[in-house]
Amino acid sequence: MPGAHTSLPSRATKVCIIGAGISGLRAAGLLNAAGFDVTILEARDRIGGRIHQSSRLGLPVDLGASWIHGTQRNPIVHLAEKAMSTTIACNLVHSICASNGVWLTAATARHHYAKVWEILEVAMDKSEKEAHLLPDSAKMMDFFREELDKRCQEAKEPEIHRNLMMQIVEMWGAFMGSECETQGMKNLYLDAGLEGDNLFVASTYESIINNLWLPESHGVALRLACEVTEIANTGSIGVDVQATDGFRGLFDDVVVTAPLGWLKRNEKFPEAFGNGHSLETNGWPERTPEKVRSPAFPIESLFLRPAHATNTNPAEWRQEIISFSGLPERFSQPIIMFFANGQWGRHITGIVRGMAQDCQAYHRILDDTFRPYYSKLPNYDPASHACKPLGFMSTDWQGDKFAGFGSFTNLPIGFGDCLQHFEALRGGMGETRGVWFAGEQTSPPGGLDTVTGTYWSGEQVAKKVARRYSATARV
Repeated sequence: MPGAHTSLPSRATKVCIIGAGISGLRAAGLLNAAGFDVTILEARDRIGGRIHQSSRLGLPVDLGASWIHGTQRNPIVHLAEKAMSTTIACNLVHSICASNGVWLTAATARHHYAKVWEILEVAMDKSEKEAHLLPDSAKMMDFFREELDKRCQEAKEPEIHRNLMMQIVEMWGAFMGSECETQGMKNLYLDAGLEGDNLFVASTYESIINNLWLPESHGVALRLACEVTEIANTGSIGVDVQATDGFRGLFDDVVVTAPLGWLKRNEKFPEAFGNGHSLETNGWPERTPEKVRSPAFPIESLFLRPAHATNTNPAEWRQEIISFSGLPERFSQPIIMFFANGQWGRHITGIVRGMAQDCQAYHRILDDTFRPYYSKLPNYDPASHACKPLGFMSTDWQGDKFAGFGSFTNLPIGFGDCLQHFEALRGGMGETRGVWFAGEQTSPPGGLDTVTGTYWSGEQVAKKVARRYSATARV
């Protein structure tokens, strides 16, 4: 197919950006400032993509992205400061409930959590240095077990400490959106994040998104509730884009920011994209905020293989919670957010999918599911009405086609050199067909699976489009 023209046309160069998430908004702002004629087509009736809030249970809470991962060289930290957002550093977890339902002391929890991360960092380092030597079948968890056994033997640690750390490491599943046993060793280094604290955005991402978009929105055509159904390169005429609402337009270039899970379901990539393979996508963590009357306790807590919840969690999937009662006073509220990813997330969302969130059956199912966890919190009294949830609300990203059915990129065993996959996606088909890709799956190193990486991808694609027309997208 003949390539699209690459010289500056006499009219303003028209660029279509598909998706109004943070990568699309960032790319649109930069290209608009560089003099391009920019149109954003967004399938939802709002901007933000997987950044979204709800006030149904009280003050606004993030139902999608809610963290800033790493503070060093992180542009989202600057955006948060500019938006006067409130963030809380959450690093070494010191609130851990053992599988028998008994809480570890804060010192014990912090000590073992830190030891687990020490081994994971060694694994990252080995993966980066020896990726070309490691076989596709090498598993991160096999390395972790070997390293843990060696350290426990040298320190004469009791078996109970080893077992505890084997359960704590399962929290890695929340980072990859699947079970940690599937994590490959060969490509683990690609998942390394930025240095510095992990920040929970107590004030939500709403002001960050608004501060990013509103100053840049003048001159950008934004069309909501516009689901794109076809993108076709027509040669010298341009790229033809069609949507379900009847929209049809010709553009010089198109930037697709849809999640990889959506792309995989809607487009068969050429062989050049990963040599016939595709990156794995797994479950975006589902959130189930629950409004309770509860005293404050640590913001972040882990429940390890809950053997005390066999009726509703027979597979003993681990559980992570965020307590909003521990946030700064302005944002403190009696809400607990449960993060459920992978199979656990699919199990829960599958049970309540399609149910009205204000019906008794919905409330009863989620209360039965999460009572084994909130009942372990300090000062819980089953006879007290003050300890009974007032309401529940659950996300269903895994049932959301525009979110790629809850997908984000991870790096399991058996997928070869995943760096080639990323390079192919970052390169896109812009130079030959006028079609580019952005989104977390095209993030530069250090940003995979994060808002930061998604934001960076918007910057990178804007620079490439501008460079194609001898223009400059100034970051």
